Amino acid sequence: MINEKEIIEGCKAGKEKYQKMLYQHFSSTLMGICMRYAKNTMEAEDILHDSFIKIFVKISSFRGEGALEAWVRQVTVNTAINAYRKKVATGYDLDIDELEESIKDVKVSTTDKTTLNLLLTFINELPDGYRAAFNLYEIDGYSHKEIAEMLGCTPVTVRTQLHKAKLALKKKIETHLKNDLEVL
Repeated sequence: MINEKEIIEGCKAGKEKYQKMLYQHFSSTLMGICMRYAKNTMEAEDILHDSFIKIFVKISSFRGEGALEAWVRQVTVNTAINAYRKKVATGYDLDIDELEESIKDVKVSTTDKTTLNLLLTFINELPDGYRAAFNLYEIDGYSHKEIAEMLGCTPVTVRTQLHKAKLALKKKIETHLKNDLEVL
């Protein structure tokens, strides 16, 4: 078990040993976050790299009022959103009237690695706006209003993109299941 206080103080002092310990402790968790927002592994690695730079630069602002893990996760999500903003110069303004049906939630067992990997692949194939809205709402638990503020759009646009993401995921899953049945 790591001594978070010691690592935080070491990082605040700029000691490489403690920065390395922090990196080793959180890099795989944060890479998982980055993969949800990125199109591919290389883009996720860039976001992870940028996240750790921000973590090391801003560690002095960490006051220890909450968990260190929550703080580094938040820095990483914010970094991913900033990367998204830089990448997407124009907003996605879809007509709310295009919303047709609600999509039922699908529960995935966290012990089924094949299904989780397949779902992550499908999420990564979504257009950038859909992927950001889906991740922020469904996985990270932000509200439509919070997401709209992060992405610089309206809550209606967030709801529309979220709906479109769910439709696209539903179609990908149905196609995959149909193809699996044809193989049998």
